[in-house]
Amino acid sequence: MEAGQWSPLCTLIHASQRYLCHCRAQAQAGSSLPIHVTNGNEVWRSDETEEALEEWDAVRGLTSQGLTEKLRETFKQNTPVLEMQGSLASLSFPVDSGKVTLDLLRLPVSEARAHVQELLFDLTDRVFSLEKQLKATEDSSTPSVSPVKPSQRNRLVHIPDVDVRKRGSVTQAKKRTRGESLINPGSKSKKAARGVDFDES
Repeated sequence: MEAGQWSPLCTLIHASQRYLCHCRAQAQAGSSLPIHVTNGNEVWRSDETEEALEEWDAVRGLTSQGLTEKLRETFKQNTPVLEMQGSLASLSFPVDSGKVTLDLLRLPVSEARAHVQELLFDLTDRVFSLEKQLKATEDSSTPSVSPVKPSQRNRLVHIPDVDVRKRGSVTQAKKRTRGESLINPGSKSKKAARGVDFDES
């Protein structure tokens, strides 16, 4: 994940409504990582991430990008609990050293609208980029098969029909020269064939 890109962490449900928990890795070092939660209309933000994560040993010394990956991994195992109280919200999740609770403040309407718009197009660009990479990978792994051209098809060896050859051999076998013996083909009959004499008793 590049710094400056919005990264989804998990989806949450509160009061039968869905929320997207997301963040954006910072370019500078340190574990300061503003976390945002939005329902597509309103946005809440926590800026005190570094102070809230002081007791979490697993994230000490991580950059914001490393912290983003660690949070995503943690949220897959244990979905955070979102609570709403007016313009305030809290996000709680268990860690090895206990529990972490992040306090979030609702943004003004104009700021929230700009945030949702930026998030929408940023995530859309990432989807298009991933689809392009996937397409390039599939194209490179699929061997190209060249079709047979008409000129090549004409040069293919023609195999005669077996039935035609059989019919030809049978026709040749039936042809017989005059006077040829039926019992011994190829030799002349020694005695001329006669008809049956019905008068003989």
